[in-house]
Amino acid sequence: MNYELGIIGGMGPLATSVLFDYIVRHTAADKDQDHINAIILNHATLPDRTDVILHGKDQVFLDAVKGDFQILNNLNVPLIAFPCNTSHYFFDAMASMAQGKIINMVDETLARCKQMGTKNVAVFATQGTRSTKLYERYAALHDLKVIYPTEEEQNTITDVIYDVKKTGATQFPTLDSLIDKYTQDAIVILACTELSTLGITHKNVVDTTQVLGDAIIKTCGRKRV
Repeated sequence: MNYELGIIGGMGPLATSVLFDYIVRHTAADKDQDHINAIILNHATLPDRTDVILHGKDQVFLDAVKGDFQILNNLNVPLIAFPCNTSHYFFDAMASMAQGKIINMVDETLARCKQMGTKNVAVFATQGTRSTKLYERYAALHDLKVIYPTEEEQNTITDVIYDVKKTGATQFPTLDSLIDKYTQDAIVILACTELSTLGITHKNVVDTTQVLGDAIIKTCGRKRV
C-alpha cells in the first residue's frame, strides 16, 4: 500500500481519534477509495511532553519517538502529522529524523489566526508549551502578539487537560468562562489537542486539531467539505 499520510499519535489517544475523525468527515469523498490512505501510530507510551521539557529530559522523548519515524521512513510515507502542540518544541529535531514532510501545526494555526485579522492570540496550552515560548517563536513570523492566562487560570487549563486524559469529560464551565474572557480582545487558540475533544465552537476560537486536519486534506490534494 502507498500511504499518503502518517500520524504519530497517542498524545493522547482520544485527541488522535478526534483528528482522524475530522479528516474523514471533512474530506470530499463519494466512496471509500476517495479518502486518504493513512497509517496511525498510536504511541500512547511516549513520555509526557511537559514532564520531559520541565525536567530537561528532551533526549528521553526523542529516543522514544525515533522508532516511529523509522517505521514511517521504511514505508516511504511522504507526509507526517504530529497532533500534539507541546511536541512541536522538538520540531527541528524530529524533522531531521523524518524523510517525509512534517506539517507544523503551530505555524499553520498562527497563519489561520492572521488570516482572521487579529493582532492578539490567547494561547490555552500545557505548561510545557507555555514555558518554552513555542507560540511566541512562530507568532513573530506572523506579526502577532501572544497573550497567556494568569498563573491561576493556567492551573485551571492544566487541570482540564489532564482531566480529559483521565476521564474523557467534555464539560468544563471554568474553561468556558476563560474563553468568554479572552475572546473579548483576542483569538483564543486551543493549543492542546486534549482541548480539541471538547467540541468548543466559537467564532473567535481556533482549534489546532482542526487546523491540522485542514492542512492534511489540502496537502494530500483533496477538497474539504
